[in-house]
Amino acid sequence: MEQRTIADDLAEEVRSACLGMRVTRLHRVVARIYEQELQTAGLSLPQMEILTVLISAAGPVRPAVLAARMMAERSTVSRNLALMQEKGWVTAAETSPTGRAMSVAITGTGTAAFTSATTAWRSAQTTAARMLGPDATPVLDQWLEIDTEIASGSDADNSGRPSTAQAGETAP
Repeated sequence: MEQRTIADDLAEEVRSACLGMRVTRLHRVVARIYEQELQTAGLSLPQMEILTVLISAAGPVRPAVLAARMMAERSTVSRNLALMQEKGWVTAAETSPTGRAMSVAITGTGTAAFTSATTAWRSAQTTAARMLGPDATPVLDQWLEIDTEIASGSDADNSGRPSTAQAGETAP
């Protein structure tokens, strides 16, 4: 019976205070706004982000670098790149002699797909900004800059996950 009491107490604490669950819920709500709008242009939010990074890049970008800049799992980026390559939005621009490392670049078709999403993205942006308030962008940017090593992907194992020391650090 004691185990059940501890579980009930913990469940109440988690329900009333868990930041992780709240951030996850907020992510779902905001992502849904963008996904619904962007689907009219044939894009997903991760694809829009990949195209944004590629357009802003000075040249071809390695998928691992894309994942680090997006703070995303490499497998998520790879899956999206494969779909985007099938659609002709990106192309393998450079491949190592072993074929294991490559860089990708946006194509003209990718640029056209990106720009075709202008109205959809702006509509989603307006809805999200109205929902989150005028200070949302600088506040979120501040939160995302809490650990610049994670943001830059320069952690020791280069996995995009925090190191043991970083994992224990807390947000201000």
